[in-house]
Amino acid sequence: MTVVEQPALRPGQTLLYTLRHGLTELNRSKRTGGRRLDVPLIEQGRQQAEEARANFAGTPVDVVISSPLRRALETAEIVTGWPRERMLIDELATERHFGDLEGLTHDEILERFPFVVYLPIEHIRYSLNPPDGESFEALRTRARTFLAQTLRAHRGRRVLVSSHQNFMQQLHGEVRGLDPYAALRDDILNLELNQFHLDADNRLLGHRVYQLCPDASRYPSF
Repeated sequence: MTVVEQPALRPGQTLLYTLRHGLTELNRSKRTGGRRLDVPLIEQGRQQAEEARANFAGTPVDVVISSPLRRALETAEIVTGWPRERMLIDELATERHFGDLEGLTHDEILERFPFVVYLPIEHIRYSLNPPDGESFEALRTRARTFLAQTLRAHRGRRVLVSSHQNFMQQLHGEVRGLDPYAALRDDILNLELNQFHLDADNRLLGHRVYQLCPDASRYPSF
């Protein structure tokens, strides 16, 4: 069983957790997600979340913030045991907007939008110019705004954010001082929990990664 270690919080220090949602049909069929297609978890995704709940059990959390998309909300409910009514729903924490690419496979994108440029990093292809979509620079700005607002409102507490791969990469990059493209080098698996220990001036004191559902490695990003 995974044990999520708890660093002691001194006055003004914050513990920020990020949690990626469980498996969806878009993940399984390798179709581009985003925010227009508000898909739920599939049964396997719910099973992953239940496994993650067992591994997360006993971890104290003061605040749960979720993306408004169903896959993030449902994951947060299962893993933390918090009812949706207690959570804070924040539009800033939603996934990157992929515009006209959402719902398409890579081959379908190449056929319909041959002008889309990809940045390959290891096994993942990141689209740089999704038509009617969001750039990584704009996504980083949104993540920076979210982080500043969250730390201002909840400083000194233990905060869990249930969200999505591309948004959390930029949020992590902001916390760790990585530029928008260096931040893409860290793939985030389904049900991966990242723990950031921040001091009173928002400096990073410690970072740990927990795979709450090891089975998620069967479905890497693409």
